[in-house]
Amino acid sequence: DIEVGTMSKAFGVVGGYVAGKKLIVDYLHQKARPFLFSSAVTPPDVAACIAAVDILQKSGELVEKLWDNAGYFKRKMEAYGFDLGFSQTPITPVMIGDEKTASELSRQLFEDDSIFAQSIAFPTVPKGKARIRVMISAGHSKEDLDYGAANFAEAGKALGVI
Repeated sequence: DIEVGTMSKAFGVVGGYVAGKKLIVDYLHQKARPFLFSSAVTPPDVAACIAAVDILQKSGELVEKLWDNAGYFKRKMEAYGFDLGFSQTPITPVMIGDEKTASELSRQLFEDDSIFAQSIAFPTVPKGKARIRVMISAGHSKEDLDYGAANFAEAGKALGVI
């Protein structure tokens, strides 16, 4: 058995992990392309990850708020007419298709509205399947989410996305 995970999505720090039998992990260290030019996670990132796990073990309140926020934002975006794909996580893909349009939407949101929502294009996703990745958090207020969705809608209409 092998377990692979990320610390950036769940714990808000950089890095990831591979857990399994020593033989498999050693093989991956030697042969897996991502390991060729990478280094170990830094001690501050490890400390931040441990602190995040400690917080999550004490209470499920933040996880519950994260899921509530994600559902709220997704409903708002769908009401505006956006295609959100089939994500079953709080990471919300806003399906755009055209790479230039996705890049322009991301740029407009950042420059005009101070919203950081990264465009994702080929080769990360197939050609013609560009999207904007929205990272909802438990730290967002309903006002933040309303602001984000409304500005997405304004820019999306201007670019012919919705």
